[in-house]
Order: sequence, then structure tokens, then C-alpha cells
Amino acid sequence: MTSVEKLLIANRGEIACRIIRTCKNMGIPTVAVYSEADREALHVKMADEAFEIGPPPVNESYLDIEAILRVMRESSANAVHPGYGLLAENAGFARAIQQADHIWIGPDPATIDAMGDKERARELAISLGVPVLPGSGRFRPDDGEDPAEIAETIGYPLLVKAAAGGGGIGMRAVSLPEKLLSQIETTQKLAARIFGDPSIFLERYVPNARHV
Repeated sequence: MTSVEKLLIANRGEIACRIIRTCKNMGIPTVAVYSEADREALHVKMADEAFEIGPPPVNESYLDIEAILRVMRESSANAVHPGYGLLAENAGFARAIQQADHIWIGPDPATIDAMGDKERARELAISLGVPVLPGSGRFRPDDGEDPAEIAETIGYPLLVKAAAGGGGIGMRAVSLPEKLLSQIETTQKLAARIFGDPSIFLERYVPNARHV
């Protein structure tokens, strides 16, 4: 299977709309997926076909790999574009698409394994001799670590970062020690909800810098 005959967009919002517009220009039929809360969303209206995949929480809809694979079968889509965020950096999802003999439009699963987890990507950079900002290893709510002590070692301002996932999802800047624990709790809850993993790590924050 070498050509995209019908594309499923495993995402929502602006990125899904952009992909659909590009596909229309290329003459490629599109399939949207949506949660109950997004039934009237623009990407649903723009796509040639649309399928509901679950309730509003993303871990019960947009992160449900089996639901997306089911829509692939029902719609006869032969390719998937994950957009960014959500399942875009989930190597298991990429492998599941490839194992079902569909076209995966995204990085190789091995690359996602290396770079789809922020803390593992940091460790990979360190192992290759790439300079990185001062930071910690990953820790979870029940690890017994003392975040305040770790933060003092790194120095303020710092970022509380969800270890799982990539991009800018799950990052909060902290400039004062008294704000640290509340930001850690907020980030861990977000990470658990979005990535299914509450692990975080701390890293020195550089104001007015470009995020790469």
C-alpha cells in the first residue's frame, strides 16, 4: 500500500482543519473523528466523513487507539495523520497503524520512542554530549522525592515539565518557591489526564528564549 486513498485525521481543532484543507487541494477524501463534545466542531463539518469515538475526556476518545482503528475499518481509510499532540507522539499508536497495514504519516515509531518522552529525550541528549540546562530526573507523586530540595539544587526560575509527551503540553514556569508545589500538582494532574502518566521533572527556565 503506497498511496493515500483516504486519510483519517486522528486529531481535532485547528490542526485537523489545516490537514483537511490540504487534502481537499490534493483530492484526497478525509475522515474526521470526534468526541461527544465536538459533534459540531469545524473539523467535523469540513471532513468528507466523521465518526464519533467517545465521551468528552480525551483519554476516552481522542486517545482511544482501538476506537480509531475501528473507524479505520468502518471508513476504509488507508492512512492516518496524527497532527500534533494527542497520539502524535505515541509510538504504540504508530506501530498499531503500521501493523494494521495502514499508512502512518509521521515519524518512525523508534524515533517517537526516543523523542516522544521529554525526559528520555533529555537523557538521550546528555548521553550524546549535547549541552542541556540543569534539571532533575523524572519523579511521580508517590516517589517520596522532596521537590523543594530538587528545585533549590536546580535554581529558580524553573519549569515543571510533564515527562511524557512532547511539544509544549504540560509545562509550567515557577519563579517563586512558594508556587512550586501547586504547579507540580497541577502539572501532574494534567499529565495523568493527557498522557496517562503523572511523572514530571524539573528544569531551569530561560525567559525570552525560543522553544525547540
